[in-house]
Amino acid sequence: MQHTSFLAKEEPLDALCHHFSLAKAVFPASTPLQPTFDMQMIGPISRMPTHVLAVLPADNNPNIPPLMVPVDAALYHQSFGNVGILPQVAPGTAPPAPHLGPGAQLPTVTLAVVPVNAPHTLSLALLLLFGLGLETDRNLLAARVLPSVVIEEFPNAVEMARVMSRLAEPQFDWYLRYNQGLWKNILAFAPHDTALVELVRTTYKVVADARRMRVRRW
Repeated sequence: MQHTSFLAKEEPLDALCHHFSLAKAVFPASTPLQPTFDMQMIGPISRMPTHVLAVLPADNNPNIPPLMVPVDAALYHQSFGNVGILPQVAPGTAPPAPHLGPGAQLPTVTLAVVPVNAPHTLSLALLLLFGLGLETDRNLLAARVLPSVVIEEFPNAVEMARVMSRLAEPQFDWYLRYNQGLWKNILAFAPHDTALVELVRTTYKVVADARRMRVRRW
């Protein structure tokens, strides 16, 4: 089966929305969550979501608006172990129907909102892209979690960690936080794809080993 990839040219959340034929939507600041949320459709329509996750920061900071992440409940239940966060949809249930509002040029779809706490909001869209099987090129995943100079040393994990340890502090700290967060999301959402889990476990270990190297040098 031929998979269409959007991740090569788009950020993870944009790509996830694109797979569900949606434009990314920003939740208005200082606005309470409602039971439903409208998202704009983009064509051609190839796959429809059933819900939108309102992803809240782990600390429930009220000053940070939720990240609105579309998802298909049936596909999620097939792909992840933590199914309690999302209600199942009965087989044969029709997906939400797009509608055209007054004066609108593009249709919108009204989705049921499911509030979710995630350990790391920034990496959740990337996890869903691969955990749901919407993106399949693991090289694109690796390029999001490690810099290219580190990937070039694969499969020598020791050399990967050594190169990683030489990064400038701001860059290293970003990759450390991202890999930590992605791994915490894997533990929280429990994807069934063991190859995905092992890849992230490996990249996180590379970064963790690099951190130990940096500490020893100091």
